[in-house]
Amino acid sequence: MNTWPGPANSWEGVDAYFTWADSPGMLVLITLVMACVCLGIIISAARHESETDKNTK
Repeated sequence: MNTWPGPANSWEGVDAYFTWADSPGMLVLITLVMACVCLGIIISAARHESETDKNTK
């Protein structure tokens, strides 16, 4: 029988505990930040490709 991480009411083996994990506001904030990061990478790559295309013609 698998007893990891211990009894149901034990904090044994817990490395991190995020109290904000059930907060919709924080989850939306993290999602928006990650969407902005992805969008920034896409825009940066598109600018680089456009500049490279102009310089190699």
